[in-house]
Amino acid sequence: GGVRAAGLVELGGTCAPPVKERFGQLEGYTKWLLKDEVATALGGRDASRDWMGFRPTLPDALPVIGTSSKVPGVVYAFGHQHVGWTLGGITGRIVADLARGAEPEVDVAPFSARRFDSKPWWRPFASAPQLFPQT
Repeated sequence: GGVRAAGLVELGGTCAPPVKERFGQLEGYTKWLLKDEVATALGGRDASRDWMGFRPTLPDALPVIGTSSKVPGVVYAFGHQHVGWTLGGITGRIVADLARGAEPEVDVAPFSARRFDSKPWWRPFASAPQLFPQT
């Protein structure tokens, strides 16, 4: 038994270790949210079970939503940071519209992957060979 508490964000890269103080903060917040008797019954945190998962984050914190400029029929919808479940409904509607060639009710231009074309760190990706040549 026990409780798994989650919800803090660290921006440090995939090679950086977790900041151990964050686990203590999370434990403190969780106990504060629970009634005293519940927190007491749960006991202390087993630090050997502390865990951190990686969630990719785009540099401008906006998702990529739109059609591929290179592969016909491909619709992108990724990079929702930590609110993918929250934005899943509207993103699904947008993807459905794009997939059937309809105009989405939301302007998807700000979410285009092409917004990164002028960024120097994107150039190696932009000039990558085309994997699926159009015939």
